[in-house]
Amino acid sequence: MSGTRIRQVEVMPIRAPRREAVRSGLNGSDPVTASEFGIVRILTQDGVEGLGEISITFPRIGFSLCHAAKRMLAPAVVGLDALATPVVLAEIDRVMGGELSAPYLRAAFEMALLDITGKHFGVPAWALLGGRMRERAGLAWGVYQKSPEEMAADAAAGWAAGFQAIKLKVGRGLEDDLAAVRAVARAVDVPLRLDANMAWPSTAEAARAMRALAGVGRVEWFEQPLGRRNLEGLRALRQQTGLPVMADESCQSLRDAYELARGEAADVWNVYVAEAGGLRAAAEIFSLGAAVGVPCILGSQAEMGIATAACAHLAVALPWLPYAIETFGPLRYERDIVTGPGMIAGGWLTPPAGPGLGVELDWDAVKSMMVEL
Repeated sequence: MSGTRIRQVEVMPIRAPRREAVRSGLNGSDPVTASEFGIVRILTQDGVEGLGEISITFPRIGFSLCHAAKRMLAPAVVGLDALATPVVLAEIDRVMGGELSAPYLRAAFEMALLDITGKHFGVPAWALLGGRMRERAGLAWGVYQKSPEEMAADAAAGWAAGFQAIKLKVGRGLEDDLAAVRAVARAVDVPLRLDANMAWPSTAEAARAMRALAGVGRVEWFEQPLGRRNLEGLRALRQQTGLPVMADESCQSLRDAYELARGEAADVWNVYVAEAGGLRAAAEIFSLGAAVGVPCILGSQAEMGIATAACAHLAVALPWLPYAIETFGPLRYERDIVTGPGMIAGGWLTPPAGPGLGVELDWDAVKSMMVEL
């Protein structure tokens, strides 16, 4: 089908201003005030457009990824059939050769290809991901590191808005963390997700902090208390404290998930579409989790509208999604890059209607954020 062959690939780097600075255990002294992301726009010979998004908050290499997408991947995929997604992704894998940043690019291109495929066949992306299990997915609200009073107010506002769980960034220092958790626990009477972003340097220090924090507020789980590769430490924390541990940075690929399962290192896995290498790759991690009895949530690189739409389609197609997910990225920005009704309302994420991803670019917004490579 020559009409479905890829005619052109555009890569548009954007700098999206944040509503508030991102402070976490990874970057407490170096807050992120704008996200450096990218838009991948694929056009076929018959004029069908597919949209994808390059999204990565830490480290800040979005523009480097855009350069690789434009200089390395775009020339390699022009001429391939956009409906032959496995063929195109195999070429991307070949060109990238196992580079650590390859999954983020692979995910963006897969989004665009699913968008094209859905439009070609007149079906939404969730139909290409196995069908619809639910109409929408519940969302958790995330609170960045601020004063205890500000964090409490933010958590209370999120809960009042309908978000179904509250996540706090911890890892600044135990006294600061204790003050924050106390304040938030007084403001919202729900179990809290506490995300350390690998801030605690040893198993012993993490165990002390986890016990102390669990003593001042109800905790749903502790997210990534130790470094990415320290699976033995994560398992020891589960055994020593009896407190639930979530793997985030330790769960980027299907192989990572296998190692987590084999090492009994986590009670919950946080799965990112961008880190996994695409929607189908993320779904494989969910399937492994289901097979070994480990629940998963969809995590977030604070994606903008394109990637959030993609995550929404995946969220409604996943067979097992027991917890509120965290893909509410568009709320973090002063302005989104897509038009149409919002996907997020009342603490729920709903995929856009229409074929493919169901979103269109807001060209005024895109032009206001675009930068030169």
